[in-house]
Amino acid sequence: MIILGMKVSFLIYNAYSLKDKRSVVKSIIKKTQNKFNVSIAEVEAHDTLNQGVLGIAVVSNDRKLSQQILDQVIQEIEDNGEVEIHSIERLEL
Repeated sequence: MIILGMKVSFLIYNAYSLKDKRSVVKSIIKKTQNKFNVSIAEVEAHDTLNQGVLGIAVVSNDRKLSQQILDQVIQEIEDNGEVEIHSIERLEL
């Protein structure tokens, strides 16, 4: 069993209130869960207006497939247009 995860930190454009931020973050979470069937949650910076941090995990029996899924998730977040990724930490268990 392979468990791969990552912590993605990003800046949120046009977030003038926590409500704006939560709208963007929840949209990313919902789209990512539906499209890639990964575990994803906001893990840090809950009260920071223009920053979001997501924890994402994939469980599989194939390391290469898991890495490809995580790469696709990163691409999906970057293509959002409302955020800019500024750091990615990868984890393997």
